[in-house]
Amino acid sequence: MRSRTVREGAVGLLVLLGLGLVAVLSLWLSETYLGRRPYRLIVEFANADGLKVGSPVLFRGVPVGKVTDIRAASNSVDVVIEVENPELRMPRQSSAEVDRTGLIGEASLAIRPLNDSRPVPTVGPGPAQGDCDSQLLLCGGDRLVGSPPINYGSLIRAIVKIADLITDPTFQGKVDRAMGNLNATTAEIRQLSRDAASLARSLQQEVRTFGNTARSIARTSDTINRATGSTTTAIVRTANSLEQTSTSVNGLIVSNRGNLSRTLTSLAETSASLRNALGEVAPAMRQLRGSNLLQNLDALTDNAAQTAANLRDITGAIKSPQSLFMLQQTVNSARSTLQNLEKITSDLDELTGDPQFRSSLRVIITALGQFLATTQQLEQQVQAPGPGPERATPPANQPTNRPANRSESEPDVDVRFER
Repeated sequence: MRSRTVREGAVGLLVLLGLGLVAVLSLWLSETYLGRRPYRLIVEFANADGLKVGSPVLFRGVPVGKVTDIRAASNSVDVVIEVENPELRMPRQSSAEVDRTGLIGEASLAIRPLNDSRPVPTVGPGPAQGDCDSQLLLCGGDRLVGSPPINYGSLIRAIVKIADLITDPTFQGKVDRAMGNLNATTAEIRQLSRDAASLARSLQQEVRTFGNTARSIARTSDTINRATGSTTTAIVRTANSLEQTSTSVNGLIVSNRGNLSRTLTSLAETSASLRNALGEVAPAMRQLRGSNLLQNLDALTDNAAQTAANLRDITGAIKSPQSLFMLQQTVNSARSTLQNLEKITSDLDELTGDPQFRSSLRVIITALGQFLATTQQLEQQVQAPGPGPERATPPANQPTNRPANRSESEPDVDVRFER
């Protein structure tokens, strides 16, 4: 009886222990799985070669889930994946590819964010929640277009075709001809390189020559510029000198206008005086007829008139462009007048400086005095009473018309007053 009780107690204890273990396991499972529900995504491929149910899903190279279903359609293959962590936020701008580790390695589905994807928000609704933002995140149930995987069978077939093509004799002949053409082309390129090197050396020499010529031209240009600058300076100085000379001449003409007028007046007065003197010394004109005094006087008068006309033109058009030319003519006329005046002066000096001429003048004056005295005596004799008219003879003490002190060598002077 007692052993039966022990056995029943042990069975009850084991049942209690089993129930407790089931409760603990249920609690752990509820905390681990029930509180963290995974979310699913659908990846569309044109060819899902190598993928199968249970293939791992990688995000940034880290396993985050697995392939739960593969559904083939007419134009694509839909691969259903399950992401175990509901808090994992993957950006919407991501790419899905099938990767293999080696030629015969297991295929996996890799999800990689693009480089230009926007930052993923760390707060807000998660992918497993209903109000998830599909513009920023890959939410549960979203579709993602994947890139086609690399088909190693197609790669091997392409390699086999390339190997068959290489082993084809026709292809080898073509390759041989291509290599021959390549060698010929290489030789031509080498020759062309040598020609190009020679041409480059010639061109370099020409460039040096051109550089020397350019430097020579630059030096010549500098020399010409300096010469032009000095010539320009000289021309400017000459122009300034001419301008100063013209200003001085104009100032001289303006300042001496009164002097020129007075000179002309003096010349006119001198001409009148000379005419009067000539009229007074008419008895001496017979001796002067053989000389050129009258011609000189006429020339002097003409020159004086011409000078006066020129001076009037100069004073009337002193600012005209022909003023300098007229001034030169006036100076020439004045020079001619002065020369004629000098000739007249020298002729007068010759006349007045001749002792014979002075003696003749004295004789004429003495004879005139005696003539006047004789005339007075005759008048007195006519008025006094006496015998019949007699011819009046000059007294003995009166000098005759020919003075006694006159030398025999003195010539007779015929005094004529001519107008």
